[in-house]
Amino acid sequence: MLAPRATVCIDIPIGLSSDGFRACDRAARQLLGKRSSSVFPVPPRLALAPLTYEEINLASKAQCGKGVSKQAFYLLPKIREAEALLRSSCSDDSDWLETHPELCFSSFNGAMPMRDNKKTDAGFRERKSVLASHVPARTIDRLLRDLMAIVPRAQCARDDMLDALVCGAVARLDAAGRDCLPLGGQEFDEVGLPMRICYPITTYPSEMSSA
Repeated sequence: MLAPRATVCIDIPIGLSSDGFRACDRAARQLLGKRSSSVFPVPPRLALAPLTYEEINLASKAQCGKGVSKQAFYLLPKIREAEALLRSSCSDDSDWLETHPELCFSSFNGAMPMRDNKKTDAGFRERKSVLASHVPARTIDRLLRDLMAIVPRAQCARDDMLDALVCGAVARLDAAGRDCLPLGGQEFDEVGLPMRICYPITTYPSEMSSA
């Protein structure tokens, strides 16, 4: 149960374009540099139809000039679930924001993308260290232990848990501590949902040490 007027940050696309291209995704890739591939192509709105992968892929190629990745196809149930919630009255009391973990880690790290892949031990330690500048390390350890105790590793890897924690850290910021891509304007899809990626205002090491 969410508290009234809660802010919720999710790593799920909110707002789907008709042509499969979103300005927020392009902007996020530019900011992430060598980690740009972590921003996967978001499917077009037509992909929400209850069709097979082959049917969706062909329809996307015909309408948008590009297909739909298998990664995007497997995420469609979550995208449909998120959209159904956001278009219902159940979301009225909360502020639901799309975010991206790698963009959050980079912003918390002085706009420097992570060096190592998140699936490696080095990448896990790197991201945990960056997050510990904003959330007490003992709290991170406790939350990770709790999650690992109740969620099978096959369903949620430890790096995914760390992604969830950084999204939670961004949700705890007030509005002045966040920004959204694309900068300077906001796009909406055909059903009125915003196509934006929210992330923390960049924190530089000097700011963290003086805080």
